[in-house]
Amino acid sequence: MLAAILVMAAACHRATVPTSTPVINTEIKNQNGQTILAGHASLSMMQAPAYKPWFDESYNNYGVDKASTEQLKPLLQNKRMEIFLGSWCGDSKREVPHMIKLLQDAGMDTAKLSLIFVNNSLSSYKQSPQHEEQGKFIHHVPTFIVYDGKKEMGRIIESPIVSLEKDLLAILQEQSYQPNYKAIEFWRNNISSRSKQMSDEVLQNLVSQFKPLCRHYGEFNTYGYVLMAAKNYEEAINVFKLNTMIYPETAGVFDSLGEAYATIGNNVEAKLAYEKVLALKPGDTNAVKWLEKLK
Repeated sequence: MLAAILVMAAACHRATVPTSTPVINTEIKNQNGQTILAGHASLSMMQAPAYKPWFDESYNNYGVDKASTEQLKPLLQNKRMEIFLGSWCGDSKREVPHMIKLLQDAGMDTAKLSLIFVNNSLSSYKQSPQHEEQGKFIHHVPTFIVYDGKKEMGRIIESPIVSLEKDLLAILQEQSYQPNYKAIEFWRNNISSRSKQMSDEVLQNLVSQFKPLCRHYGEFNTYGYVLMAAKNYEEAINVFKLNTMIYPETAGVFDSLGEAYATIGNNVEAKLAYEKVLALKPGDTNAVKWLEKLK
């Protein structure tokens, strides 16, 4: 069954159309008052004072696999790449300069890369102002999407499975390649079309399928917030509830479920979720604050 799912995922990926929005190099303030990049930006922005220190450090400290980049040179011809990233994101700060360096070593014109910076504010989580992420299933960053013309060949999500060079080779050579976050991909291909709220019984029956695919509770937690920002509330609650069943001893998953219920105005269920947080983590200040609000 998993093999069939991977084939379906690949077929979905190949239908994606790359972005064509203009380079805007926009800086905004997120909900914490931090200055971040948002939307389609040029690589030259990485030399602006706010980003140059972390970009240059990661770039200069990366040792490119020269043997692999020699193999990549002919395969990268006439290919393009979109990179969805966050200037606030530690994984992006590490992996994106590495990718830029190896692509340059492999002879690719990185000035033609599409760099799409997304927000980390809850109301626009993993979104850009021009919404280049729409229809592209962006849930963790960085996400590197490789195109042949208008067709997606594959993507590396957040971090490589083996190495950036080896993973990129596998994609370009059209080998079997599965990026990180298998559980989210499984949900997307098999469950997400059920937009209505799912019963506890139905969700509980899914636990045995999803638990082996999940790396940690943060996987579905992050995806739930992506759905919330997109105002897909029913699916978000399904995801958060399933996460509480996969990780019933983790306070954080009940905290997120409580926030989702409070957002849609279901204070009864929100209160139950935050009471569960306190049962697992007595004295949790966020749960105490929310329960006081919900009174």
